[in-house]
Amino acid sequence: MSNDQEEPSLKRYRELLASNPELFENPADCPTMLLFDADEIAQAKRDVLVQREGWGWPVNDLRVGVVAEDPYIGYVIRDAVRFYDGSLGLYNRVVASGGIVVLPILPDGSIALIRIFRHPARRWFLEAPQGLVLPGAVPAEEARRELMEEMGATVDDLTPLGVVYTSTAMTSESLKMFAAKISSFGDPQRSEGIESIHRIAKDDIDRLVLDGTITDGPTMSLILRARMRGLL
Repeated sequence: MSNDQEEPSLKRYRELLASNPELFENPADCPTMLLFDADEIAQAKRDVLVQREGWGWPVNDLRVGVVAEDPYIGYVIRDAVRFYDGSLGLYNRVVASGGIVVLPILPDGSIALIRIFRHPARRWFLEAPQGLVLPGAVPAEEARRELMEEMGATVDDLTPLGVVYTSTAMTSESLKMFAAKISSFGDPQRSEGIESIHRIAKDDIDRLVLDGTITDGPTMSLILRARMRGLL
């Protein structure tokens, strides 16, 4: 099949391959190799069709390529792949924009978390402020901006705490982590779905993680990393 005959999702995939080759690397030791040859892609789709029909699963959408793209989440991609055992198949992933997550720490060692409604999970979470970092933006500056916007807090001191990957089975998204010393906070940014700001006493942090009150992965990673750095 020539490129002119390829479906739009695959044509967009090849455009992205040309402009962002780092998203499509095949390391020598990779057990899931991306396929780019049109015949191999077609065979992978046929194999998956047979497999899904046997399982009684839907087969109405077996597109390969960029199946959706959005400035907020990045690209939803379905790759054709060769697995470690030699079989062919399709593998979904979200190639996401990077971001930041920042833990606000008050002078007494307590932390300030926002209660925010998260649309994908359709539920409320108690978490550290998070945000996207657009190309060209400086993560540390974005961390300061997020605290001011989401909870009216000015940062007195900002400490980088490394990177956390949010859900490696689904997305490439990674967040740069920061701990921020603040003196106080203001009002929640209700336009972002933030209902309130909770001051969590230092002695209560572990309990709220253990009892499931705090379940957000990046927030728990921040708490652990901040404690290991002696900031909590």
